[in-house]
Order: sequence, then structure tokens, then C-alpha cells
Amino acid sequence: MSVFRNDQNQIHSLHGNHVAGVATATSGAQQVEMWRGRMDANSATPPHSHDTEEVVLFLKGSGRATVADRELRYQAGDTLVLPAAVVHQIFAETDSEFVSAMPSGGTVKLPDGVVIELPWRR
Repeated sequence: MSVFRNDQNQIHSLHGNHVAGVATATSGAQQVEMWRGRMDANSATPPHSHDTEEVVLFLKGSGRATVADRELRYQAGDTLVLPAAVVHQIFAETDSEFVSAMPSGGTVKLPDGVVIELPWRR
């Protein structure tokens, strides 16, 4: 058991997305990874997929997500369940905050198959 203090979080920023790993192998988590992040208004994640399910809880803001060929809208308090191996992308229409979780060590890929290394996993 461990406590990973908020002031230990290192925030990684990329294209208007600001993410900190709050439960990672580095902080003692063995089976589940969790991240806390915020997205600037009018920013987006790159289109990508995971080889495991991912769950995103939106704490603040609103926007939309594309999941395969579907478009879904979100607002604060909504939870988005992203299935494994399905390309998805999240678009923040307003400043947004979220927490996200998935099984540890899952692979994240761009649509062309290139594996993305997530810096907030460290």
C-alpha cells in the first residue's frame, strides 16, 4: 500500500492536453493505471487506440468524442467507456478536466500502428 501525494505529480503537456500519472507502476500501482488531466478548450487528443479498455470520467467541461464511426457528446459528470482496439479521439469544446483508468501496461497506438509511449506512465 502506498500514498502518492498530489505534489509529486509531474504534469506532461502536449497539444493542449495536460496529464499526470496519479497511479502508475512508478507510484506503486500494479494492476491499474490512472491519470488526471485537463484539456484546453478547442484541443483534442490524437486519434488512437488501446489494447485494453479505458474508462474516462469527465470532472469539468464539455465536448465530444469519436469512437470508431460514432460521435458522442460529454459534459461534466459523464463517464466514457472506450473499448479495446477501437480508434477514438476526444475533443474539448470548453476547458475540461478528467480522470482516466485502464489496466497497467496496455499498448497505445496511432491508427497507422505506431506505438505511443505515454510520458505520464513514468
